[in-house]
Amino acid sequence: MCAAFLLTACASRVPAPAEPEVAQPLPVQAGDEPEDDDRLLRAIQAAHPRTGDPARARELLDALLAADDAPARLQRPFIQSLLEQLAERQRLGNANQRLTQQLERVTQQGRESQQRADELQRKIDALTDIERSLPARAPSRGAVR
Repeated sequence: MCAAFLLTACASRVPAPAEPEVAQPLPVQAGDEPEDDDRLLRAIQAAHPRTGDPARARELLDALLAADDAPARLQRPFIQSLLEQLAERQRLGNANQRLTQQLERVTQQGRESQQRADELQRKIDALTDIERSLPARAPSRGAVR
């Protein structure tokens, strides 16, 4: 089966949601084993970036990859590509989470540094006020001019 046909079929079954919503799985009758195409479409639905279940998608794609029938062999490059996309999405999600935590730490450190700088400036201002309030010193008589 052509990958373009699969993408067209998937696009017609799973519209891009305007708002986050859960993709509904395809119905399966009791006792029926879903065909490879249905399993592939289910895997694509489960791999949806916002509403999918990546673990389920990986499980379905691994099962399709392990199949040894002719349609499964034809779909292998597409399945491998989907698995690579899932792995990359997971890697990027982890990197995003790590960078978000790092940004939060740096932001907190910046706030603390600003508070310390403000406190030191208040102390300097207080010392300046004390210095201004002191009487002027008389020149000492032993000083050579």
